[in-house]
Amino acid sequence: PGAEHLRRETRAAQYLLFGEDHHDHDTPRLATAIYRMLREAHGYDVLVVEQDPLAIEAINQPPLRGDVKQIAALARRYPAHVGFASDQDLAFLADASRQGPVWGVEQAQGATRYLEELEALAGSEPLKAQVAVLLQEARAKERRETQGVFIHDDPTTLPRLEQLQKAFDAAPGSRAAELLAALVETARIYSYNRRGMAGEYVGLYNNTEREALFKRHFIRRYKATAQGAEPLKAMFKFGSWHMYRGKSPGQAYTIGNFAHEHAIWNGLEAYGIYVIALGGHSTWADVPAWLRPLLPAEPPKGPLLIDLRPLKPYGRPLRESVAEADQWQLRDLLQGFDAIVILPGSRKATWELTGFPAP
Repeated sequence: PGAEHLRRETRAAQYLLFGEDHHDHDTPRLATAIYRMLREAHGYDVLVVEQDPLAIEAINQPPLRGDVKQIAALARRYPAHVGFASDQDLAFLADASRQGPVWGVEQAQGATRYLEELEALAGSEPLKAQVAVLLQEARAKERRETQGVFIHDDPTTLPRLEQLQKAFDAAPGSRAAELLAALVETARIYSYNRRGMAGEYVGLYNNTEREALFKRHFIRRYKATAQGAEPLKAMFKFGSWHMYRGKSPGQAYTIGNFAHEHAIWNGLEAYGIYVIALGGHSTWADVPAWLRPLLPAEPPKGPLLIDLRPLKPYGRPLRESVAEADQWQLRDLLQGFDAIVILPGSRKATWELTGFPAP
């Protein structure tokens, strides 16, 4: 019944926004089923994911396309490259890439592959040597256990990448210019996060900059791909904060909000799903009190879809049933999504394909 409801409710949806908690076992399986349904029922064209653009570029091409073992081999070779690399997430990427194009719109999830290509593109020996120093350091530090040490944790990485960008002086629009811009912007976004964690008053700004980057990456691919009068249809699979209509809990206007507005521009709409997986990283007891008014009184015994659209006009009495300090959270989620899907009896994702330690 939930599948039929989604099929019916998404007939006028240019975009479906799938908001998840990461590293769950059943959530990518649900995403796989929904994406297949959208392609078959409504002719969806593309999948958009919270993954490194260079990694997804490789996954779209043979021999990786549609082959979970080859995709896992890429993740093992570059442990920081595929941001979400559980067995279930890799199977999802394999299935989706087999069906059609996938777009990665995340920041760079590791520097090694970028620097390897830049070393090959460097036009002089001094420039190659400058790249080689950074590449050697990135290779040494970007392991699964310590993948953020180079591009996130080290405050000297951003100025060194900016120096490399200046030394390259790459032509605008060239491959080298794109790779360098991706590394510099990534290091800058991570710097806001690192500084915020250290107590500076810049922490939330990384959310704003990251959402803007998602939008720029998406717009560029949309313009390059959309043909004719028919708008391109896409499913987005991201962490739930990025899929809110309006502002995220991190106070940034999201790529999900942009998708809603862009769909309206095209005379259509977007449809957002908030997924709650139980049994892995969280249980029914972990569901926050502010969310309870939107949920059944007891944990469901099977997967359950809750239609939020009929509840939206009743946002005020619903939010007044929770603590005043938390009312904004219920309000924003109710207006930010169109359905909640609860997956009881899930478990933590597995990592056998890569051998990475579970988060």
